[in-house]
Amino acid sequence: MNAYPPPDARTFGYRRAFELYLRTGRGPDIGAPLHRLERKFNPYHDPNNGQFTFAPGGKRSGTARRSLRGRAAPNSSAPAAQPQLTLANYKPNPRARIGGNQRRPSYDPMTLEQTFPGLRNAPGGAIIALADNALDITGPSRRLTTELADAEVKKLIAQIKQVDPDFRYQSLGPATTLEGQINEIRSLRMHRAAARYNKLGDTGPLQVEVLRQMQTSVDRAYDNAIKLYDSGHLRPSLSRSEAIGNYIDRSVKAEMSRLFDRHGIEHGAGKQVRVAGREYDTSRSVRTYRIPDVRVGRMAYDMTTERKLPSKPQIRGFFGADFGADSTVIVRPTRLGRGSTYAIKKPGK
Repeated sequence: MNAYPPPDARTFGYRRAFELYLRTGRGPDIGAPLHRLERKFNPYHDPNNGQFTFAPGGKRSGTARRSLRGRAAPNSSAPAAQPQLTLANYKPNPRARIGGNQRRPSYDPMTLEQTFPGLRNAPGGAIIALADNALDITGPSRRLTTELADAEVKKLIAQIKQVDPDFRYQSLGPATTLEGQINEIRSLRMHRAAARYNKLGDTGPLQVEVLRQMQTSVDRAYDNAIKLYDSGHLRPSLSRSEAIGNYIDRSVKAEMSRLFDRHGIEHGAGKQVRVAGREYDTSRSVRTYRIPDVRVGRMAYDMTTERKLPSKPQIRGFFGADFGADSTVIVRPTRLGRGSTYAIKKPGK
């Protein structure tokens, strides 16, 4: 015997209405006859064979004929589509496919000019913001399929072996979580950057991966510093901001040195890669120097919590140094707001 009484017609109608809302986003009139409500529809299927898919693809889903901006095709009465698997700042190749779904490789910048749009042709002294999601793997949707992750891993390993045939990737098997997949791809991109620098002298990919690692390290150190300060374990000598800044400085520099050591990248005096090294300016009668937090080729990196402008003596000193900095990247905690990290183009270029 059923211990619960059957729902009345109005309760039944509410349930059907809620189910319809979950599937389509539409809220019908609760008082409408039940036979007018859509009872069952799976929008995520391949219209050619009816096979279930994990992303919008059916005719009724409104995504099969939508552009990347989400605009409905002419004569389409489909409801607004859910976000597709479109990775950050990448225009997918419509001919590339995985199974029955479009394959959209992840956004993979190889130079800092691709992460700071307009940097190459910007006037001297210009401040260029970091592109939205430029350092992400999947973009704002945070959706990454196993097939896409596996394809990206295989592509990166192949690219590394083209430069370093002796490369052997140590793995315990394919990552099964989103975080694991992203970490695996980031690790391989760093391996690729190190291989191209060590074997070919190419600083472009390494400059991108150094920025990616520094941003992650700065964000982590900033959060830790605030917790330590609030709990009384980080004592200021002058101010709260100075204490937090010094903690970030020590933590990130140590992490960057370990990163270069781990990937066999020589760094130090006389090298193209340096951590907190003196960069001298010998163009005047009195030799002076400045100390970028990190330097890769002709790119200087400065991590800070304050906003620095091209007129600041420290920044002018980077550009005046003998290594001939093209730009200076200011890396600040992302929690400070949009545009916290940016590049400064060398004045006069």
